[in-house]
Amino acid sequence: MNHPALSSLVVTVMAIGLSLSAIGQSRSAAKGPPVTFMVAGNIKIEDGSPLPEPAYIERVCAGRVSRDGRSDFKGYFAISIAAAGQFQYGNAEGSAETGDGTGIGVVGTMRMRVPQTASTFAGELAGCEIRASLAGFRSSSVRIPLGDLGSTAAAVDVGTIVLQRIGQAQGTIVSATSLQAPKDAKKEYDKGHHAIEKNMPKQAEQHLEKAVKLYPQYAAGWQDLGWVYLQQNQLEKAHDAFARANAADGMFVPAYVGLTSVAVRESQWREAADCSAHATQLDSVDFPVAFYYNALANFRLGNLEQAEMSARKAETLGAQRSFPQVSLLLGVMLADRREYAEAAEQFRAYLKATPTASNAATVRQQLAQLEKLGAGSVKADATPPAK
Repeated sequence: MNHPALSSLVVTVMAIGLSLSAIGQSRSAAKGPPVTFMVAGNIKIEDGSPLPEPAYIERVCAGRVSRDGRSDFKGYFAISIAAAGQFQYGNAEGSAETGDGTGIGVVGTMRMRVPQTASTFAGELAGCEIRASLAGFRSSSVRIPLGDLGSTAAAVDVGTIVLQRIGQAQGTIVSATSLQAPKDAKKEYDKGHHAIEKNMPKQAEQHLEKAVKLYPQYAAGWQDLGWVYLQQNQLEKAHDAFARANAADGMFVPAYVGLTSVAVRESQWREAADCSAHATQLDSVDFPVAFYYNALANFRLGNLEQAEMSARKAETLGAQRSFPQVSLLLGVMLADRREYAEAAEQFRAYLKATPTASNAATVRQQLAQLEKLGAGSVKADATPPAK
């Protein structure tokens, strides 16, 4: 550390683990019967080919993205928004919070405020759009129609969402083994995802275990089972599942991301750096989280140049939408180089994205310190040299 006043900044921020655990924990105080809003539709690939995997359903409101469910293998989906006050976020990238001071953990849901009446609910969803998310594809978006929103319940069909193939990569985002899975294994796999959407990890675990037992080469099944284990903090089982996915399909990039996530949880920074680097080499576009993991691992290893390169790439790919810690990590590295103005800008970006995070108060204090240091640097630069 080059400046003694900043020593506590890095120690405090990194020890907290760049936590997201308190995002959106508040609940509305409004009274009245809860509203259930059902959204249904269909997802199709532009060229008419079958959907290789179930696609995630994302809701975009004022630039903020949340995942509310998943389609089936045929592309059909019917999701319930805010029925239980939770929106599922159990994707292959996970979401981050601290659990042990290592820098990141994995959870399955992010809580959001529950709208309690139709009118307040409509306000929450005004201008929101629904889109699909499947690695390697670009999705069209449809506006959520609110005209049929009733006093206690509503259901709308948003029609067809179209996926268009994008970019080619050496690694695969959908394992070829999935296309060869027998019908019974696919059925168990699909049931596992329905359980994930309902926030029932034990049931998801049972169905996914059946899927990979019926078809041991089911790379996607092992991969998703690994995330279910990880959400329950079963690290050894999670590592084994991700390793089985990797063994079944060595070009399946999500398996490397999963292995990286376990390594990070266990503070195995060299393994995390190597696995995430492999993921980014196989696919440099579809997994921005791999660049974030690589940045964090290299930061912990003291490889600051590589850490910043990976963090900048993650930033370019929009990783902050799921991992606002990218901004905080960049801010710490910039502060270490005494680039106080840009460091403060990164801290502000983090606080804007996560105003209620558990470490927000500490980050605000450190931001104030950065602003003072930045002002002092400007003043020093403006002072003419003594004659």
